[in-house]
Amino acid sequence: MSATGRVTTTDLVVDYRNETGTIRALDCVGLDVEAGTSVAIMGHSGSGKSTLLGLLAGLAIPTRGSVTVGTETISSLPESQRVAFRRRALGMVYQADNLLPHLTVEENVGLQLAICRRETAAADRSDPQVLLARLGLSKLARRLPDQLSGGERQRVAVARAVIHRPGVILADEPTGALDAASARIVIELLVEVHREIGATLVVVTHDPTIAGHLARIVHLETPSSTSAVTHAG
Repeated sequence: MSATGRVTTTDLVVDYRNETGTIRALDCVGLDVEAGTSVAIMGHSGSGKSTLLGLLAGLAIPTRGSVTVGTETISSLPESQRVAFRRRALGMVYQADNLLPHLTVEENVGLQLAICRRETAAADRSDPQVLLARLGLSKLARRLPDQLSGGERQRVAVARAVIHRPGVILADEPTGALDAASARIVIELLVEVHREIGATLVVVTHDPTIAGHLARIVHLETPSSTSAVTHAG
């Protein structure tokens, strides 16, 4: 595995400036996710769920506070090192599958592996054909994304996210564009893979049915002067 998967944040604050002043997206958020566990992040629109996930991925840095993944405080890294860490240690799944339309399923998954190999010499990587077979996607290997259903594309996105056996899998509304049956297949696949490779799984979702597949639920409150993360489950 590329990195140990404990995820912690301390007193995260994120402020955005616009023409009318400052908007607080996160206010003193603390989160602690043990390595190898799974957690759903829920909250009302505007509570900062996607902002928090972006910080965990190193896509942005907080106004104040820190983000640590494994032994790496990624909120203190320069952008180039955050990019390298994300490629090496994280797997990302979004609501949109973001597959490259001119590449086949196997090529989309293999490209992620090639990018990761440029970042690390570690040998514990999956073969795309083996992983696709393991996830029941072999019959789709030669197809282009526009030849797949929405649920199939998202399953391929999961395969791409885990081909390099990341320490942490981050998913932002991964079932938001799917029907109920496809959503169930995708979340069950994510949970199965996270258990198999021992990765930490963090999923942002508005759907309590999806959240119920994970070991723990974290409710993110809308920012205010007393905003904080509250826990359930």
